[in-house]
Amino acid sequence: MGASGWHYRAPYVGSVKATHRYVQAQLLSTGDYVWPWEDFDPDVVSETIPRPTTLAELNAAKDSDLFWDCGTHSILDTHEISEDDGMGVIRPLSPAELTDVFGTHHPSPSDFDRVSRSLTDRLGGRWTGRSLVLYLDGTPTEVYFWGFSGD
Repeated sequence: MGASGWHYRAPYVGSVKATHRYVQAQLLSTGDYVWPWEDFDPDVVSETIPRPTTLAELNAAKDSDLFWDCGTHSILDTHEISEDDGMGVIRPLSPAELTDVFGTHHPSPSDFDRVSRSLTDRLGGRWTGRSLVLYLDGTPTEVYFWGFSGD
């Protein structure tokens, strides 16, 4: 199938980590993602894991090698917000990157709308993502996540 790019813009719910969990929970509730075990012949694959409906079920599925062989082609393929790179990690734009892209550390939704297409240049490797917080009058209002995962 190949990897897929994905992006989500969501209301800020107290922190980037909390917003990440919120977006993942929303996506689980819609079912709008690839589930690896639905694409394989059950006679060939010895284990099957049902499509998760909770973050706990999703995290349990991530213990399977098949999950990481295929992924969901979505933000569900991530598990952590961190300044460090790594598989399944979403890395926030650094202050220097924010200044370079937006000219400020506190970009507004209109700043984002103006330059959002250039953010693909800031994407990390496969199985990772990036994030940035959008502000109105100095108050966080939204978080934008984007990444590249699946296989």
